[in-house]
Amino acid sequence: MGAGMTPEAAIYTFLSSFSIPAYASTSVPDQDDPLWQGFPYLTYDLVLGEAMDVEINMPVNLYYRTESEAEPNAKVREIHDAIGRGGVLVLCDNGALWIKRGSPWAQALDIEGEDEMVKRRYVNINIEFLTSY
Repeated sequence: MGAGMTPEAAIYTFLSSFSIPAYASTSVPDQDDPLWQGFPYLTYDLVLGEAMDVEINMPVNLYYRTESEAEPNAKVREIHDAIGRGGVLVLCDNGALWIKRGSPWAQALDIEGEDEMVKRRYVNINIEFLTSY
């Protein structure tokens, strides 16, 4: 990940590095769409900013279809560890993104009316844009 990449592309590349498909929440393919890759996957609400802005919260949702809580919990831990206590710096055009853990870090949420095997994790990621837009 690095320069030569827009902030939007840098966010996508970072989130795609966890071995499951990543979709902007406005671009999740329908399950009958050929682009649909199935479970598990994650979605994120793209946020943008620039230097001197405060940290911006970017919700990330993980979806697994499984009987076990272990799989989604393990992926949440993987993301947690990749970000680290002090955050992770991701280079992009005109600077960098400082990706940090939000608070609360993650929550297990019920999806009312959905298949009971679908497990959802809501993860809080904060981004400080060290860029000029």
